[in-house]
Amino acid sequence: MARFYTLYSSSSGNCSFVGDEEGGVLIDAGVNCKHITEALAANSIDPERVRAIFVTHTHSDHINGLRVFAKRYGCTVYAQEANLRELRDSGKLDAAAVTVPLENGAVDLGDMCISHFTTSHDCAASCGFVIDFGDGKRAASCTDLGIITDEVRGALLGCDMVLLESNYDPEMLRCGPYPYPLKQRISSSVGHLSNSDCSEMLGELIESGTRRFVLGHISRQNNLPRLVRLSALKGLSGYEENYDYRLDIASPENYKAGAVIF
Repeated sequence: MARFYTLYSSSSGNCSFVGDEEGGVLIDAGVNCKHITEALAANSIDPERVRAIFVTHTHSDHINGLRVFAKRYGCTVYAQEANLRELRDSGKLDAAAVTVPLENGAVDLGDMCISHFTTSHDCAASCGFVIDFGDGKRAASCTDLGIITDEVRGALLGCDMVLLESNYDPEMLRCGPYPYPLKQRISSSVGHLSNSDCSEMLGELIESGTRRFVLGHISRQNNLPRLVRLSALKGLSGYEENYDYRLDIASPENYKAGAVIF
C-alpha cells in the first residue's frame, strides 16, 4: 500500500519518504543525515531501505544532508542535469556518488515509477515529482514554485494524493520583518505559492479526483497553520472534510504525524 511521509517541510529543511514496507525513496535531503535517520526510525523505516534520493533543486533547505546520507547509504541521486553539475562543482555531492539526470526520463523502480515536472523557482533548475505506484495510485510532491504553470497543473490533476506548497499569507508577508527585496522575491513568479494560490489549485484538484492533501513548506515568519487551513477550506468548499477528502497541514518537523496512506 502506498505511503507518503512528510518528514520535514519548511524553509529550515525539507525531506519526504515515499514508498511501502519493502522500501522507497527520499524526495530531498534538506536536514542533516542524523536528523533524517532519526525521522525515518520514528516511522520504523530502516535507512537501508532508501533506494534513491530525488532532488527538487539545490537551495540549502533541500540538500543539506544529501552528501552524507547518499554516501553513507549508497543511494543513487536523481536530479536535473544543471543541478547535478552544481552539486558536484560545489562539493555538496561526493565525487563517487552515483547520479542520474532526470532528463533521461521516468525512473522505473519496479513498484514505483517516478517522473518529474519543471517548476518556476529562482534557481538553476527546479522540479516536482509524480509517483505512480504498482497498485494504480498516483501521488505528487510540489513545493517551491512561484506560479502554477500549465505543466504543473497537468502533472497534478488526477493524482490521488498531493503535497502542495502553501508558503505565505500575503498580509503577514507585507507587514512582516523581511526586507522589501526579499518580500518581492517570495511573492514573485519565481518565489513561493501563497495560501490563496494554493487554495485555488486545491479546488481544481478535488474536481479532478484528488482526495488526500498535505499542505507544506509553510513559512514560520509569514504564515500560520490556522490561516493555511482556513484558506484551503475556501478552495474545498462544497466538499466535506473527512468524508470527501482528508487535509493535513505539515509542521516543520512532521515526522511524528506518520504516513499518509492512500
